[in-house]
Amino acid sequence: MFYICHIAYFHLQVSGRMSQEDQIKKYEVKILKQISHLPVIFMLKHMNGQVTKISLISNHFINCSKYVSRSGLTFNGCFRSNDGQLTEVRGIYYTPVSPIISVYRRNKITRNLEDMKNIILKELELLNLNSKELLISYSNYSIEVYDYFIKGQLYQFNLTFNQGNLEIYEVPPPNNDLNLNLNHVNSLTIYNHEIQFSNTILGTDLFSTPGSTFLVYLQNSTTFLMKSADHGENSVMLSGNKYYLIVHPKPRSHKVD
Repeated sequence: MFYICHIAYFHLQVSGRMSQEDQIKKYEVKILKQISHLPVIFMLKHMNGQVTKISLISNHFINCSKYVSRSGLTFNGCFRSNDGQLTEVRGIYYTPVSPIISVYRRNKITRNLEDMKNIILKELELLNLNSKELLISYSNYSIEVYDYFIKGQLYQFNLTFNQGNLEIYEVPPPNNDLNLNLNHVNSLTIYNHEIQFSNTILGTDLFSTPGSTFLVYLQNSTTFLMKSADHGENSVMLSGNKYYLIVHPKPRSHKVD
């Protein structure tokens, strides 16, 4: 059983004498939580404050990130619908069942984001779905509506070792039902970090954005030899019969990382 920090946010609305508008203060709290398996989808908070969205599976999830081109004619994103109101959301969502609505077009459905909102609302009203809580993924070419979804939580695992922004975390095992395909690996290259393993390990790269994530299983105690032009050479021995995440957030620039 693993103890991890589940990071949650809450808002406090206060009125300031010097301002005519109410100010919203946002606070971060850490909740100690016990888990026995690595979640199917989750978000990881890095040492530098960046957040990476991670999925152990290659399908049945929605990566919600808003994009609007400079012209405003190309876009994608996600909404949560509740009582006929659309709220823009981000994050990553587990969607284990098929959408209840799927609309696809070879040509753009619309080039206007406000028109897209109206199209979605009219479709929900037509199908009498306004009262349901829904997740809606949209782009110029498609609309998908889910009535069963689980949002990935933001976690902060205990750090085992790091070389610059390359971080290694011991994590609980994934659920056996996932049947993850782990390959035999002797070395890894993640951005500007090269990692050599003293023993052959089992591992696989995971969907992650932004950044890179690798899940490994050590059958025996293994030494990680890490080399980087920016950080030199480091080594650490990690215990066997355990799972680890090797992660690196997306570099903020092409400089030292």
